[in-house]
Amino acid sequence: MRDDVIHGFSDIDNSNTDESLSEGSKNEEIIKIIILGNSKVGKTSFIIRFTKNKFDETYLATIGIDCIYRIINLENKLYKLMFYDTAGEERYKSIPKNHIKNMQGIILMYDITNKLSFDSIIDWISDVKEIKGENFPMILVGNKIDLNESREVTEEMGNELAEKNQIEFFETSNKDGANIQDVGLEIVYKILGETESLKANNSRIERISTANSNNCTSRKCC
Repeated sequence: MRDDVIHGFSDIDNSNTDESLSEGSKNEEIIKIIILGNSKVGKTSFIIRFTKNKFDETYLATIGIDCIYRIINLENKLYKLMFYDTAGEERYKSIPKNHIKNMQGIILMYDITNKLSFDSIIDWISDVKEIKGENFPMILVGNKIDLNESREVTEEMGNELAEKNQIEFFETSNKDGANIQDVGLEIVYKILGETESLKANNSRIERISTANSNNCTSRKCC
């Protein structure tokens, strides 16, 4: 297996893809995904790991809303996955609430070494359900499993919360990449209808934009 094939995603050499990307952009379907959670749970690092397969412990805190995209080819159709990164501080909480209504999927993230960040997920779920309804595509993510020795939230606690709210649950590590691609793939399937036939026919998703994934052109988010 090539090094650039990760959980069903394969890279294409971007050196000659500017023209094809320009053409594809006319037909690509935009999917907007927002990541919600307290400050320092790893939202920015998650997006960078998923879109660029990179990790850096020195990312600055997000102020307001930021956005990074990744373009994928699924069953010969282009999708532009626009990941919206949010500040987790309480004073910024009104910002993501204003934008949730424009999203097609949501990733709820907490830090397994921080019980407070887990407790706050209940409020985030309540916000989403109030705005988008009970059956909106969501995934619960317990991040930083590479710090398992400092764990304050057990896997069972995460599973229980997810089952109670009937949403999928993953534990991840931005540092070593554990389950990052799986989370990104699962939220896409949920948004597109989560059909078993779609999953069976697409064991590989082709990544068009890779290390050169850019900030979304609109700084107003939605």
